[in-house]
Amino acid sequence: MPISPEPRNDRRREILSILREHVASIGSQQEIVELLRQRGIQATQSNVSRDLAALGVLRVNGKYEVDTIGGLGNMKLMNAMRLVRSAQSSGPYITVISTEPASAKAVAIAIQEAGWLEIKGILAEDATIFLATASPSDQKVLLHRIAQMQDDVRY
Repeated sequence: MPISPEPRNDRRREILSILREHVASIGSQQEIVELLRQRGIQATQSNVSRDLAALGVLRVNGKYEVDTIGGLGNMKLMNAMRLVRSAQSSGPYITVISTEPASAKAVAIAIQEAGWLEIKGILAEDATIFLATASPSDQKVLLHRIAQMQDDVRY
């Protein structure tokens, strides 16, 4: 008999609530487990790990970050990600995104409006977008965000 998704959904709502209340101050999954316990929700570190991945929560500079501006709730961005064919590094600071024909500018605008802090500049052509980051670690965060969103729109 399948397990009800209700406890998982409640736990995920609480995780988002915790991360929003403790903006950029939580650095470990164990901290989240403890804060959930204080709220009466039992969870293991592996539960929290899976939940963070499903919610699209990123660990940036050692702290968990909820991408409230450009995250899963941003339908314009999610729809734009459906037009992305690939994203790859072109050196330590430039990321190249290939899109469906004549879609690059729409995708670039959606990404720019998302306000991702790791992006320092965007240049869009017909089906190609060049994204500049300030550091290789910013580029890693960017590529992770894009991959996560592409996975989310496939399902």
